[in-house]
Amino acid sequence: MTKLNYLFDTYIFESLAKVAEVGENEIGKYLILDETIFYPQGGGQKSDSGRITSSQGTFIVSVVRMDQNGQVFHYGEFENGSFVIGESVDLKVDGEGRKLLARLHSAGHLLDCAVTKLQIPGLKPTKGFHFPEGSYVEYEGNLENPMEYVSQVEKVLNELVEQDLKVKIKEITEEEAKKCGIWVPEGKSARTVSFEGFSSCGCGGTHVKSSVEIGKVKIRKMVNKKGSLRISYKLEEV
Repeated sequence: MTKLNYLFDTYIFESLAKVAEVGENEIGKYLILDETIFYPQGGGQKSDSGRITSSQGTFIVSVVRMDQNGQVFHYGEFENGSFVIGESVDLKVDGEGRKLLARLHSAGHLLDCAVTKLQIPGLKPTKGFHFPEGSYVEYEGNLENPMEYVSQVEKVLNELVEQDLKVKIKEITEEEAKKCGIWVPEGKSARTVSFEGFSSCGCGGTHVKSSVEIGKVKIRKMVNKKGSLRISYKLEEV
């Protein structure tokens, strides 16, 4: 299993690792490392991109995935050269891209805090999509005339942004995760994430340290979709 160093600090953009495997499958050419700072796509968050280098070559990382066993695959192409098993390599994540994805993911969590604070009845959060294109949080349940809620959700959400609420991250055991219905690779620990004053949920994504780092958020629309409500949002400063 790959050691996941991004879990400990969103703002680690460079580090060292050793090459465990160089290969190719139906997705493309890949590297497996003993540890990584690259976030693998999942949980509604897009993967990191960047580059991996050594004196022997440069690998451009375009997509990152994790399998069910906790092994992380860094997909991309060699710009030049190649690597050998056991070789030490330098990892460099696209820092600006990482910070944007962390802001978007945290904004989705804070949006749910705003919905909770407004005590809008009949809504249960089910999933989030925190890509730069088309971010949203989806709820089980519908609202009559949902667009009438847009202004108040946006107002409360941005008030929470300005309150500089700290993000609290707690590591939990594999057993605790299973009791809470949180998926975690065999033998790995899991995390819960929350903004101070609000309940936590299982999340392995990257997050800001406090709500003020998110910046102003715009609610684009609220739409009923076959028994669910989708609240779409975007960051005003990107």
